[in-house]
Order: sequence, then structure tokens, then C-alpha cells
Amino acid sequence: MENQGFNQPKNGQDTARAVLELRGLEAVYETDDGIVRAVNGINFSIAERETIGLVGETGAGKTTTALSILRLLPERTGRIPSGQILYKGQDLLKKSEDEMRLIRGACISMIFQDPMTALNPILTVGDQILESLEVHNAENRTHGELESRVDELLSLVGISPGRKKEYPHQFSGGMKQRIVIAIALACEPLLLIADEPTTALDVTIQAQVLVLMDELRDKLGTSMIMITHDLGVVANTCDKVAIMYAGEIVEYGSVHDIFENGTHHPYTTGLFQAIPNMKEDVRRLHPIEGLMPDPSDLPSGCKFHPRCPKRFDECNDGRPYLYERGGHRIFCNLFREGFDS
Repeated sequence: MENQGFNQPKNGQDTARAVLELRGLEAVYETDDGIVRAVNGINFSIAERETIGLVGETGAGKTTTALSILRLLPERTGRIPSGQILYKGQDLLKKSEDEMRLIRGACISMIFQDPMTALNPILTVGDQILESLEVHNAENRTHGELESRVDELLSLVGISPGRKKEYPHQFSGGMKQRIVIAIALACEPLLLIADEPTTALDVTIQAQVLVLMDELRDKLGTSMIMITHDLGVVANTCDKVAIMYAGEIVEYGSVHDIFENGTHHPYTTGLFQAIPNMKEDVRRLHPIEGLMPDPSDLPSGCKFHPRCPKRFDECNDGRPYLYERGGHRIFCNLFREGFDS
């Protein structure tokens, strides 16, 4: 639980209006080769109409965090040994499976990573949207009213309602992603989790999908968790950013803190250096050396220290210090004199 207490609000204002709050969340996978520690004591909260970006390399724990929130970890191997997941003040880890079924889709929805596999190939897209509405038909609307809602949702994401009888294979990748978004927004959830929603799309369609999500967020008043490894997506869509590494949040702040402030965790600096600079004649990128550590055999001390170009002996053991300037928080020993702890 390295980061427990890392980004808890110092006053009660943010907590009081939080739609979702994670406290010391840990998630593990039990395998034949041992325990895989995917999420290691993370904390963050998201307020109404706010978007937070979870950023990091593949294997950082972003998707596991999302699946933990919805309690969708693999039944036989996934486990949440400690922590709290508070939705509007209620701990989801204490809910029964029947209660969670009522929450998924209606209160918290997720856009899964790959639209190609998220849709059922043997059901029409209209039936797949309708299914979500029927499960959460709290208002006991008639079948005709539900069909009208399907038409409305398809129109909302820019697809003709006349195509609702078609199957997923009849749509392009970008249109499949729009359908997945329509399913996720069918019951107007308070919180939307978008797990790399533009990864499988070309650049033009990526831009269209991001604009669409931004418009829908403003129209429906939905809070959002945007999971991505693309800092450009974060800059255009998010209010706050959490940089994840090896299952921990190593830096947290507003978009201004992350993109305009020159003080960063070395891992965040590495992510920025790996972005092509179109304003300079730079032919080579600067990749972060090494690989993400094995989550079944995490290093001691700062988890980034084996790859960090600025590491020193103090980083090898013990918990990195938390340094803070306003709401910008960093776990790193480098700035122990430059920040007020």
C-alpha cells in the first residue's frame, strides 16, 4: 500500500461532492506462478462533471483499476484484498452481486478497450442497446418507448436509426466504437469509464470519437475516467491527471500542473520525452530505458528506480516521500527540498 493517502483531499469539499472515491485500493491476480500485484494502494476521487485521466504504459494497472471499480475482475483469479471503492459514499465492495448488476450500466458504465470484441456478433446493434435498457428499465417503459430510446441513442452518436437492425460486422471500426458509446450511455450513468476508447481507430476517427465523448459529457453531465497512454488525448479531454506506474499513482494534478508545470516525476518526464516534437528537427525519440517491472516480483523502494536516470541510493529502499505544491502531488525523493511535504 505504497501510495495510501497519496491524493486524498486535504479538506472535505472534494470528498463531499465526489461521485467516486478510491481509498487504498489494492487488486491482485492469483496465478500458478504466484501473486500478481496489479494495483497497489491507489487513492483518487472524481467530482461531478469532472474527467480524470489515468495515464501509463501497458501493465501500469489502469484497466485493472477500472475493472475493480465495476467488480469485473476474473472470478477465479482476481481479488481485491483491501481498500474502498466509494460511489456516492457507498462502498461498492460491500454490495452483493445482484446490487452490482443494478449499478453497472445504470450508474457506472464502461467503454471497453476494443470495440471489435465488445459487441456480440450474432445480435443486431439495436438489440444490444435495447438489452441494456431492458435490464435497467426502472421506469417500466413500454417496448415501443424503449425502441424510441434506441433510435435516440443512435442519433446521439451520429448513426442513422435505420441501421439498428444491422450486425456489428456491417459497421466500420469507428462506427462500432460509437455503438459501444451508445450502449454505455443508454441509461445516462453518472460515471463513465473509457478504457483507451480510441486505440484501435485511425487518427481522423479518433478525433471524431473524442469530440463526441466531450459533447456527450457536457450534455449529460457525466463524470469520466479516461484511461489512456496518449498524453495528447489527456490534454484535450481531462481536468485532472493521474500518472500510474507499476500499480501506483506516482504523480497527480490538474492538466495545467502536468502540461505547464516544469516539475515532474522522472517517469512523467520520460513519457513527455517519448512524444514527437513537430516544432523541432528531431529525428529520434527518447524512449524510457528498460521495461515495466514484473508485477509478481516488484522492486523495493520506488518502483521506478531500476529505470530512473536520476536514481540514487535512497530510492532503492523505503517509501518515496510525498511532495506537494497546491494540488500537484509527486512521489519522488528528488524534490524533498523543493516541495512542502
